[in-house]
Amino acid sequence: MGTSARGNIAYNLGLHAAAYWDNLKPLEIKGLILNQPFFGGKERTQSEAKYANDKILPPIVSDVMFGLGLLEGVDRDHEYSNPTVGIKSNPNLLDQVKLLG
Repeated sequence: MGTSARGNIAYNLGLHAAAYWDNLKPLEIKGLILNQPFFGGKERTQSEAKYANDKILPPIVSDVMFGLGLLEGVDRDHEYSNPTVGIKSNPNLLDQVKLLG
């Protein structure tokens, strides 16, 4: 389980666990809980565009946070921040996660 950035970590750990499931036995994962995970890509979502001028947390703040947290030289379309990137490179991975229950 994870909230915000830890939700992102839980998601990525779930993908990696699915990829190496045979090596993890007898460990059983019963589920993943992602509570408002901190995901984002280079392309703005509808809600990011809608709240572009938000006075409390505009999307530019997320840009700064990603800039501080991601590896040097990568952008928000890195697999650690954008969950669709890892799935595009290995479309069977999400199916593996679903098979785990």
